[in-house]
Amino acid sequence: MTDPMAPGPRDARVRFSLQHVVDAAPLAIAVFDCEGHVLVQANHAAGLFFGRPVSALAGVPTALWPAEVDADLRMQLRECLDLAAESPPGVRRDVVRPAGDDGVARVWDTRFVSIAAEASSNDAPAGGASIEAAHLLMIANDVTELRAAEQERFDAAIAQRGMLVQEVHHRIKNNLQGVAGLLQQASSRFPQVAPILTEAVGQLQAIAQVYGMQVGSGGPVGLSGLLQAVAQAVQRTFSRAIETGLDDAALQAWRLPEAEAIPVALTANELLTNAIKHGADGVIRLLLRQDEGGVAIEIHNAGRLRPGFDIRAVPAGASGLGLVRALLPRRNAELALFQQGDEVCTRVRLRPPAVRRDG
Repeated sequence: MTDPMAPGPRDARVRFSLQHVVDAAPLAIAVFDCEGHVLVQANHAAGLFFGRPVSALAGVPTALWPAEVDADLRMQLRECLDLAAESPPGVRRDVVRPAGDDGVARVWDTRFVSIAAEASSNDAPAGGASIEAAHLLMIANDVTELRAAEQERFDAAIAQRGMLVQEVHHRIKNNLQGVAGLLQQASSRFPQVAPILTEAVGQLQAIAQVYGMQVGSGGPVGLSGLLQAVAQAVQRTFSRAIETGLDDAALQAWRLPEAEAIPVALTANELLTNAIKHGADGVIRLLLRQDEGGVAIEIHNAGRLRPGFDIRAVPAGASGLGLVRALLPRRNAELALFQQGDEVCTRVRLRPPAVRRDG
């Protein structure tokens, strides 16, 4: 009696056709034994993925593959096969193969899944078909061009976003300077409120300097460049010369995160304005020094502090030292005001992450 489960001529033709399709497929297809990771079967494209002819690898555990097969690939194969054996959904991972003769590193989208086959009825125990030891199927697709196209689209989107951000910063700067100009005109028409408006103009100019610097660079702002720009704006507002010591090459590496740029710009503006308003005639100096793992902004002006002055007693407010105390981060900045000979020195220490050093 003929076994109904035995493969017939039609089944043989189907299997032959299926094998032909697998061999001709552009996908790398390989089957490994679950134990030992022995390569049981693979098509031609799999040889391209492995970097060696399939005939040289068939029947050999991946751990014993020849050294000509990339060591990193062998390690990743073993890791993915182990994971796929333990995870029914399988494993998916991009595998990058070293550059070949064309000089291009190839990227393969690989998938590993556990498969099982029914045993023949002759081998099956009573009660039905059994399941043979599982095999592990690998399917890999060369997606080098696809990934390159995706990266190009991503880079283009980032570049476009950067241009839009810079344009927004440029417009904000122009608008702030326009408002500052209107306030300056108003101060000329209404002398009784000129001091208040002049103070507001200085604050707007300080914020505008931040946005102006971000137009060209984006991201973190150079601290020394920002201080220089704020000092120049204060000079124009009050027609008072300010000497700066900001040219040391070592200081150029210190930068402010975007979140701290405006507070520090406003702080420098308020302290310089305070030195002009309350200091004696003489040179005003703005310095930047490296200090205890961070930097220190110093402003020196001729003058004397009133007896018993304590910076800690100054309440937070909308201008002057009160605004500075409100703006500076509590954990990463220190404000000090002290007498130094015939000069009053104001020092603001900044430490990471309120400031950072590139390189």
